[in-house]
Amino acid sequence: MVASISSVRLVSVSTVVPQIPTRQPCVLALSNFQSYFSFERYIKQVFYFSAPGSSALKQHDDQEEEEEDQEQKSPRIDNHDEEEFQRLVCSMRESLSRLLVPYYPLAGRMRRRERLTTIQELHCNDAGVMVVAAMANTALGDARQCPIEHELYPEPRVTKFQCGGIAVGVLTCENILDASSSFPFLRAWGEIHRGLALAVAPSFDSSVLKPRDPPQVNLPVRDYVVAPPPASTVEAMAKSSHDAIPDRQRLFHIAPDRVRELVAEVQRGRFFSSRDEPPPSSFEAISAMIWKCAADVKDLDDSESMTYIYALSTKGPKRWSPEIPCHYCGSSAHIPCLAAPVGEIRKNHISHAAKLLRDDIHSATQERIQSAIDWMELHLRAGIFVDDNFPLPRWSGRAINSNSLTAFPIYELDFGWGRPRHFSFVLDAEPGSGAAILLPTRDGGRDRHLAIRLPENQMKKLLEHQFFLKFATPV
Repeated sequence: MVASISSVRLVSVSTVVPQIPTRQPCVLALSNFQSYFSFERYIKQVFYFSAPGSSALKQHDDQEEEEEDQEQKSPRIDNHDEEEFQRLVCSMRESLSRLLVPYYPLAGRMRRRERLTTIQELHCNDAGVMVVAAMANTALGDARQCPIEHELYPEPRVTKFQCGGIAVGVLTCENILDASSSFPFLRAWGEIHRGLALAVAPSFDSSVLKPRDPPQVNLPVRDYVVAPPPASTVEAMAKSSHDAIPDRQRLFHIAPDRVRELVAEVQRGRFFSSRDEPPPSSFEAISAMIWKCAADVKDLDDSESMTYIYALSTKGPKRWSPEIPCHYCGSSAHIPCLAAPVGEIRKNHISHAAKLLRDDIHSATQERIQSAIDWMELHLRAGIFVDDNFPLPRWSGRAINSNSLTAFPIYELDFGWGRPRHFSFVLDAEPGSGAAILLPTRDGGRDRHLAIRLPENQMKKLLEHQFFLKFATPV
């Protein structure tokens, strides 16, 4: 069952601040990976939970359908339900307030330095986190098709459904936290809410990704470019989106056996046929499928260039030295922008796109990334805005912005009601372009969900694309 916008009623709006005030003044310097964004970007995600105190989830499809039928017959929410929900939300606000003491920067606000308008810093002024409580006069039903996540912006939201199920929508600023930091924060919130102590205190010391002194650009910088001022970019994007074909977001399931088949298909191709070439990873294989199929459904000439944009974490012993601490809390992802002729992607075997991706990942050495950080520093100091190397104009449709969250503890979030029943991610795509994100499922392992956002006409073609549907099933 789908919850429509008209079925959702606001119950309360409140601002949560750290339980212990942060000593003032408190200003944090941001890494160039955080401050180079020309405008604030947000990660929007929703965790769906069964009714607190309910029995374990039914595992089989026929049982889930029976559960949905029962939920649709549930009575309307009464005043007692609302009072109980308000108590639950109050307890969540209290646990968040306690968590914001060590995570105090999340209650702050970003500002640009005076006279250096391109360099941003974080004022940890305890301005707080806005939390909205809402009630949906409908059953949760199949959460995978519930569009309530599109009502998130611009604040987090806790929503109770008629069946007793809870949706926790979270909005985090990508300038401050990337996925490698936001999910540990959310898991810590659940632990604090359950009365546990914080396992590891976060570090906000962005000097782990500082530029060299003096900055040294030893390798060409491909993935970042000089950008126009934010106001003109936002204005141009707003104008283009007004005339653009509406986007559609769909969720697909890639079962473990389909992942294995796709990896085998890539490995059979001539670009991976060398005995010295290790087998492709599932990330390389699925990303190559996304890139190739997107090239097929887009109305682009073979001579045009199409860019596959993905995120590469700098955390881990093999990516950065000295190793970035796992408890570092910030944006630490490098954003490679890999371009290739559309005809080359379309006409070659999928192994060609996979090999391009593999070579690009291997070329992302520490020196390449450090040169990019230093290049940003030189431009930001000079008052010049920079941004990802997104094909211009941004609404040309010549890009796919992608990410993978399969390595993150999404289904470990627990407020005391058990693991999430489902997780969804709201994709933001430039008008006319596209976005894709690879997600784990509740079953874990190689079981995958793939969320894709494309213009409506391109999504229609994708839903008829035989090669794509050989591996991905619409949910």
